[in-house]
Amino acid sequence: MRNSLILFFILIASNLFGQTLIPGKVINKETREPLAYAEIQLKKGNQLLTNIDGSFELRLTGDSDSLQVSYVGFQTINIQISKATRYLQIGMTPKYEELETVMISDGPNPAEELIRRAIEQRDSNDPEKVLKGYKYKSYTKFIIDNEFNSISLQADSTSSTMQTIINEGRAYLSEKVAEHSYSSNSGRREDVIGIETAGFKKPVYNVLAMEVNPFSLYQRDYELYKTKYAGPLANNALRNYDYQILDTIDSERPAYMVYFKPKREQIVAGLEGILYLDTESLSIQKAIAQLLGAIKLEVTHNYKYYPEKELWFPSEQITRIRPGAGGKEISVFGGTISVGAVQKGKGLLNNVFGSKTTSNNDLYLNSTTRNYDIDLEYNADVKRSDADIYVDSESTNRDKDFWKKNRKIEFSSRDEATKAKVDSLIEAGDVERKIEIKKAMASGYYPIGFWDLDLSKIFKFNNYEGIRLGFGGKTNDRLSDNFNINGYTTYGFKDEVIKYGLGTQIYLNKQNGTFLNFNFSRDIKEVASFTYLKGQNTFSILEPRFVNINFFYNYRRYSAGLEHRFTPNFDTQLRISREDIWQTKEYSYVNNSEEFQDYDLTTATFSFLWRPFSRFLNTPDGNIILEKDFPQFTGQVEQSFSVFDGDFEFTRLGLKAEHEIKRLDNSRTEFILEGNYAFGDIPLTHAFHSYPNNPNRSSIFRRFSVAGRNSFETMYFNEFYSTSQAMLHVRHQLRPFKISNSFQPELVFISRHAIGDFEDPEKHQNVSFNTLEHGYSEAGLELNKLFAGFGLSTAYRYGAYHLPTFKENFSFKFTLQLQL
Repeated sequence: MRNSLILFFILIASNLFGQTLIPGKVINKETREPLAYAEIQLKKGNQLLTNIDGSFELRLTGDSDSLQVSYVGFQTINIQISKATRYLQIGMTPKYEELETVMISDGPNPAEELIRRAIEQRDSNDPEKVLKGYKYKSYTKFIIDNEFNSISLQADSTSSTMQTIINEGRAYLSEKVAEHSYSSNSGRREDVIGIETAGFKKPVYNVLAMEVNPFSLYQRDYELYKTKYAGPLANNALRNYDYQILDTIDSERPAYMVYFKPKREQIVAGLEGILYLDTESLSIQKAIAQLLGAIKLEVTHNYKYYPEKELWFPSEQITRIRPGAGGKEISVFGGTISVGAVQKGKGLLNNVFGSKTTSNNDLYLNSTTRNYDIDLEYNADVKRSDADIYVDSESTNRDKDFWKKNRKIEFSSRDEATKAKVDSLIEAGDVERKIEIKKAMASGYYPIGFWDLDLSKIFKFNNYEGIRLGFGGKTNDRLSDNFNINGYTTYGFKDEVIKYGLGTQIYLNKQNGTFLNFNFSRDIKEVASFTYLKGQNTFSILEPRFVNINFFYNYRRYSAGLEHRFTPNFDTQLRISREDIWQTKEYSYVNNSEEFQDYDLTTATFSFLWRPFSRFLNTPDGNIILEKDFPQFTGQVEQSFSVFDGDFEFTRLGLKAEHEIKRLDNSRTEFILEGNYAFGDIPLTHAFHSYPNNPNRSSIFRRFSVAGRNSFETMYFNEFYSTSQAMLHVRHQLRPFKISNSFQPELVFISRHAIGDFEDPEKHQNVSFNTLEHGYSEAGLELNKLFAGFGLSTAYRYGAYHLPTFKENFSFKFTLQLQL
């Protein structure tokens, strides 16, 4: 067996060494500019096109060959090449006589007229516009590979390093089989029925969430690796792209070969490539797109013609990424990482797998999807109550017969060698551990064995507690797949009080997010704060407001609750709690002629998060968000009862609507509208504030602190309270100023408004505050990402609550935007 393997690899090596790789470039002989997509035809080989920088690579299988180079508007060249050819630069001479091209119209630019007509007929060619429904299967092979080196089967896996992965063979290989269905009434859905990941005990589900192979080029935006590019057939395509007809392709269904190139590259992200448009219907037969520079990205879309429907339907998509100069980002394994993928010292594999060694420039990322069993007569409704991508619980347990039946791309001996080898390499490099850390860090935890350390509990500071040090976290799946135990303890060095909490979460059903919670805690909370159980970020590197809060109340809470996700975009939580409350200041609440400083509450709270337009991936382990789209809504109802010795009865309501408009030029506008309303016996501890973030100090620079994203920067702490209020936050960010690749500051215009009222303020003793019935307004500017995530913020207070002096109305702070 061993001798057979050696003979096999010798034969492969001899075949590789029998080929000569000749790089080259095609340029305009007069201007020295590269000619994108020039046609090169080898006498003994296939046709190929140059890249957008005019570059190409020829594989010479014999001792010599002849090639013909042609380009519209240039004289055709015939060249002889041999094994001795090391590099081939081809200069083409322009033809100034009238070109022999098919004129589409009498206009000055036939290509623009052609594209204009293609846009007009787009809805007649887009499968999702033409068909009532369709259904098909797809097979995807996703690899990160070294193009020229083979895997060494003799390596000692116990001493393997990640350099072995990078230089000896593939670093990652996964396969996926999915069923796709579409209905014009209910949209798209993908069911993953088979998934296999070499080297990993559990599938890396985040790879399924990547838009590696976008389905359609007819959309307004073309999304690839979390980056949106202008669509070459979008309504505004002629504003974003220049077009040129390169040729007409003579086949059973002739096509125009149309070259497109970004027109406003510094403003709108665009790709460069070729559209093959059917001469009769102007539908897409094939498309090639490239992006060179920051990364080398190549995308090919192939379509198949169905005469009974007079329609071209996607049959194959291929995406390949090679090393580049850096600067772009893609998302792999749940983290956003730099794609110099494979650049020395800091690229894709080094970030994912943790290698500090130098990677080989032959490395590339490749994803190929092939569609089959296509049914264009499908006319059933798609289950929209589920996620856009649903992973079957049996998808990871498919046998060899399943894969043999559904593999539509050759699974080579190299693939088999990868599966045999990568298991030990992944283990040696502790890759699963690195992915586990990356996922945990995104939620604010750091895994240590069976314990996920809560990073938010380690260190904090505020004006009441001073330095607050602590330890907390929760158990992970290494202890149990059925529950976790969570808890924390902290100590404030200024108030000299220990705070703590202990609880458990029982996983009734992970896939639909059904959990049973039991908790006990003794801690402090900001007076008049309203915290949504759902929709809150569980972790932030810095909480801007927390530092300057100085008005808290003590509480001891026992609670039980149930979480349930009715659909991926509608998440809910119900909590029943009992609280003992006592004050940190001389505050008291008068109710029915009785004065309360300490009181008990029995409450029931229902909270929901509704994201109707977001897209989700549903796996056996839970939901992963594919695309966060807006608007989204967060709501909460809290009812306090006078049972079980509860002192007050009141109701608190909250509703928040968030919307964001993102543009292809990387500018965006954000809106947050929030309303709160309370009635009944409301102590100040359970009223509302409007997220003030201005320390109570006279000097502007003594108030210098961290600006929040949705707080009022000129509103002083403890200045206003409400029992009913409404707030509007508007942020408009201009497109980044591209001063250099590493220095791109962002200018943000801000407008904030609040209005409110307070019922029975005379019931609140030993505290003074204002109300918001006249309306509060401030306007501001931010200049973000000046250095290492830091920026500057200013805001000015105007309107009914304008104060006498400039310094009282003005705030000057810094901003901090860091991403894990």
